[in-house]
Amino acid sequence: MEIVIPIVEKIVVYTFKPVGQWLCYSFHYNSNMKNLKNQEEPLQNAKNRVQHSVDDASRNGKEIEDDVKTWLKKVDQVTRKLSEIEEEVGKGSSNAACLNLKHRHQLSREAKKMLENIDQLLKTANFDRVSYPSASEGMEMTKNMDYMVIESRMTAVKGIMEALGNTDIDKIGVWGMPGVGKSTLMKEIARQAREEKLFDEVVMAVVTDNPDVRRIQEKIAFTLGLNFDQEFEEGRANQLKQRLSKDKKILVILDDIWKELDLQEIGIPSEGCKVVMTSRDRDVLICKMGARKEIELKILQEAEACNLIEKMAGDSFKDQPEVRAIATEIAKKCEGLPIALVTVSKALKNKGLSEWKDTLRRLKSPAPEHITKMLKTIYTPIEVSYDSLESQELKSLFLLCAQLPYFLDYRDLLKYSYGYGLCHGINTLEDARDTLDTLLRKLKDSCLLLENDGGQKAWPDVDALNRCEALSIHGGEIHEHPNKMECPKLRFFHVNFKDSRNLKISDIFFQGMDKLEVLSLRRMRLSSLFPLTNLQTLCLNGCGLGDIHWIGELKTLVILSLAYSAISNLPREMESLTRLRLLDLTLCYELRVIAPNVLSSLVNLEELYMRGIKVQWEVEGPGNEGKNASLAELKKLSQLTTLEIDIPNANNLPANLFHEKLKRYKICIGDEIYNLVFTREAAFSRVLKLNLNMSFQLDFGIKMLLKGTEYLSLDEANRTKSVLYEVDREDFQQLKHLHIQNNGNIKHIPELGTSDVAFPTLEAFVLKNMFNLEEICQGKLPFSTFKNLKVLVVENCEKLRFIFSSSIARGLSLLEELNITRCNNMGAIFVKEEKDGIEDQGDTMSFDRLQTLVLKDLPKLVGFLSTKDSFMTDSSLIDTKNIIRQVSFPSLQTLLMKGLPKIKYVWSCGQEPKTVIRCLEQLQVLEIIDCGVEEIVAVEGGGEAGAIRTLVFPQVIELKFINLPRLKWFCKGVHVSKWPMLEEMEIEECENVEIFASEVMSFQETVKDQRQYEMSNIKQPLFLVDELSFPSLKKLHIWKMDKLEIIWQDQVAATSFSNIQELIIVECAKLLHVFQSNLHTTTTLMQSLNSLQIRLRRLSLNHLPMLIHLWKEDGTQPCPLSHNLQILSLSGCGKLKNLVPSSVSLHNLTYLLISSCHGLINLLTSLTAKTLVQLRRMTVTDCKRITEIVAMEDGEANVEITFKKLTYLELDGLPNLTHFGSGPYSFGFPSLDEVIVRCCPEMKTFSHGVLSTPKLKGVENSEEDEDHP
Repeated sequence: MEIVIPIVEKIVVYTFKPVGQWLCYSFHYNSNMKNLKNQEEPLQNAKNRVQHSVDDASRNGKEIEDDVKTWLKKVDQVTRKLSEIEEEVGKGSSNAACLNLKHRHQLSREAKKMLENIDQLLKTANFDRVSYPSASEGMEMTKNMDYMVIESRMTAVKGIMEALGNTDIDKIGVWGMPGVGKSTLMKEIARQAREEKLFDEVVMAVVTDNPDVRRIQEKIAFTLGLNFDQEFEEGRANQLKQRLSKDKKILVILDDIWKELDLQEIGIPSEGCKVVMTSRDRDVLICKMGARKEIELKILQEAEACNLIEKMAGDSFKDQPEVRAIATEIAKKCEGLPIALVTVSKALKNKGLSEWKDTLRRLKSPAPEHITKMLKTIYTPIEVSYDSLESQELKSLFLLCAQLPYFLDYRDLLKYSYGYGLCHGINTLEDARDTLDTLLRKLKDSCLLLENDGGQKAWPDVDALNRCEALSIHGGEIHEHPNKMECPKLRFFHVNFKDSRNLKISDIFFQGMDKLEVLSLRRMRLSSLFPLTNLQTLCLNGCGLGDIHWIGELKTLVILSLAYSAISNLPREMESLTRLRLLDLTLCYELRVIAPNVLSSLVNLEELYMRGIKVQWEVEGPGNEGKNASLAELKKLSQLTTLEIDIPNANNLPANLFHEKLKRYKICIGDEIYNLVFTREAAFSRVLKLNLNMSFQLDFGIKMLLKGTEYLSLDEANRTKSVLYEVDREDFQQLKHLHIQNNGNIKHIPELGTSDVAFPTLEAFVLKNMFNLEEICQGKLPFSTFKNLKVLVVENCEKLRFIFSSSIARGLSLLEELNITRCNNMGAIFVKEEKDGIEDQGDTMSFDRLQTLVLKDLPKLVGFLSTKDSFMTDSSLIDTKNIIRQVSFPSLQTLLMKGLPKIKYVWSCGQEPKTVIRCLEQLQVLEIIDCGVEEIVAVEGGGEAGAIRTLVFPQVIELKFINLPRLKWFCKGVHVSKWPMLEEMEIEECENVEIFASEVMSFQETVKDQRQYEMSNIKQPLFLVDELSFPSLKKLHIWKMDKLEIIWQDQVAATSFSNIQELIIVECAKLLHVFQSNLHTTTTLMQSLNSLQIRLRRLSLNHLPMLIHLWKEDGTQPCPLSHNLQILSLSGCGKLKNLVPSSVSLHNLTYLLISSCHGLINLLTSLTAKTLVQLRRMTVTDCKRITEIVAMEDGEANVEITFKKLTYLELDGLPNLTHFGSGPYSFGFPSLDEVIVRCCPEMKTFSHGVLSTPKLKGVENSEEDEDHP
């Protein structure tokens, strides 16, 4: 009976359950159908919203996210299925099929399933973003594909792309005459390189005839997404060099090089980048820039030119056969120059026969006699498009831009265009800004506003000056000029010489320019200026001016810029400049005095720029009138809309100085404001920095600024109460960047103490030196408090124990950078709340956009996400096997951990490490320094000898493990790690590592062979690898590894590092061999190392006291050591017996340094010495036992050894050296011009054979100044 009852129970369960479900679907048929109908409209509305966003993104050239595409596809599938069900229901109603229970069951079941699908789709319809920038965003790519399909251009592109794929070519030069299409070709190369994924990064910068290193650096940095934190060019070059050296593959395109350019000065490394350059001059590319491959870009052939016009001119050819003959004539007049052909074709697109005839007639008309034939062909066709511009304003702006330098600041263009009268009928600068933006956009849309280096580089002749209305001279090296210029028609004059600071303009120079309206001089000396009665704009940037009392005579001035100029005072005469609308005094460091009432008299002033000046402002009040102006004068400037000013002494600030008309401002108020360094402010138009003392009270004006500011920086070292206590919560609705530092009093951020969202638009939040800050947020805050935050930096906040609660952390969906540094009590980055739901295994906290994570000097940190109770216990960065599944960083690119002594491992996961891998797909830089980690990845059950786990780091290019005294291995147990993109690895002071790398299969066998497995009994290497673990590694640095005995333990381990070019090993006390450790596998190991050594270019071994051999020679195999080795440096290897075996060829070696290797008797055999055909420098110092440099082989006689390229030879501190070579050798040194021999007392003669040193004039000797060998 006991057996029967369970069987009956099972029968009931397995019978009734499906029958009940079947009846349930039938009974709920009507409700399911009704619910399905009700969900149809919400689903369609959701789809429409997403589709609208997708359409808008597509129109703006964005790429659509894959999950958005998948969602829309699923919605379409559901919609189609919904229609099918509705159709079936309709059929059923018409033929009484409702009585068919089976049919009702099927439809009801499908409807129920559909409802679940629709519900899921609606839940996932709210995407954070639907698109991302296309690969070409940030760099203009080829727009004119008609031009690129021309055969000659396709051939050029093919040649360049092939050269880019050649590992022996690092610099490619493309040359040709102006207008031939070099820049367009470069954009096409950039596009193809990106699409074909030949490079990880493609950057392009224009050089010009007057290279601006700073501008080039900024252009490259912008494309790479690099923010400089260095002000000077040298520091920026180092930053740029580091960034360019990190990426897997980078293509740098430098367009329009006129003369030799120092790439190192810019920050472009000599190795690691491919560089493509264009120039008008072949010699510049080949002789000056060292291009290894040259490609000439010639003008188009007649057939190509005609074909280009036909493709670009639209429908003109279809119904008008006469046009074809005219087009051929036009092509001839353009003389094969693409710039002319493209310009004319666009102007004639879809035009009638008469327009084509008129164009041809005008092309045949002669250009001015002083314009060269080359310029005729370029500028005459452009005139056609110029004439088609719709307004005189556009034409005037086009001519103005054509006169100006290659790179022009927008603010300068505003000054020039307003003073030139381009904005007709406009009375304010604010309206002029809008007009200028519109005109610039129209010129770009007309393809007339291109980057060009137009303008003169020398003084024009007299006839040209008589005709000129606009003249721009820039970039030349002019050291003298006419004493006086007669330019009766000149309205615009711009001069910007190279190195022109010593060029002085005479007092009468401008007398012949009565109609001049705009005058711009850069970096010149000027003592006075002839009264120019029509002058509207005067820009004297960077000039040496001295006393400028004469400026009061220029009463018509509307724009005055003295930025960067050497002036000490603004004189009273400026009071007469009442028409002035813009005054720019930016960075006039020597300016100390502004005469009283000068500023207040400028009643029409709209824009005032005074950043970086150190005027001693008078304090407002009776009896305080002195020699200097008061800030109170600014109150009278009622039209002011733009103000940039530094006010170091807040006591000088009058009440309510600032008014509501200010639309743009960058204002710094407070003590020592110059010492504050802030970044990222350039992108903001409303910036406020305050460093106020405790007595200063905020007035209406400052509160008004706070209400509209985008970038707010507070230095509160001198205040007991934060400024944030004195403002209303709604004052920060537009704030995007908040920086607070040096407050030792507040315990939490005041505005983050209630349940309202205080900073709804905040994108960057920086806290530094907040010594008593205990919590950033106090109380329960909304999930969306920091929903727009992208950058979070917390530094030196000693009492802060965590950043945010987990509920706030979940709202950081846009966070891109997290940097926590020097917070001595920080226990966790985010703290779990009791009812957060974090214990749910399926609930993941994902920081989807986080790219940079920096955790430095946090001695108490026990976890990234943890509980408060765990702060006093040891943990891992992402602690426990649950947390790793609940925190992910799918976009993380840089991870830096430094000074975290309580961290035992970086990642933790279960037996299947896929959860780790998903976090690492985008990781590029991994640096673990000064931490307590015992392993990098901790896998549950890692010690078991089971299946081989695989850990892949697909994008990592730089890896550093430094000062990790507890680290034993990367991951405990049998696994293999793969680093397909890694180029640089540095392992330093990991004193518990005994073996660097071993093959995983061999290690697995070792584990299996153990009867009773104990991990402590097996020497596990740092890395377990297979043949493809490190295919791209180029640089390997191993420093101060006290227990390291073996680098590559076996054949596979060595071949895994097959592309190493630089190997540096320093202070490894137990290391015996570099290229061999297992004597039983010597032959196979040597074979496997062939590929490694063929690429090795630099080998440096320092302070390896146990090293006996670089290579243990095997007589059965030829030694392939270092076929490409260029630099060999050995120092402090006291037991080294031989440098290399006789079989080693060093035919590419250029630099040889041997120092403190006291076991060496001789340096090289004669066979090896013969291969040193590229050696340029040889230095041998402090080797006590060495007797000769070149040793004789058995049976040799009358051997000639020539060091063809050796220019420098140093032998120093070699007490037993008797000869350079004692055998019967003839030594030739055809290039040797410097020899140093010191402290070699036994060396009486250089050699016994013939010696040839035709260029050597003498030998530097410790005992004799000169000795002629």
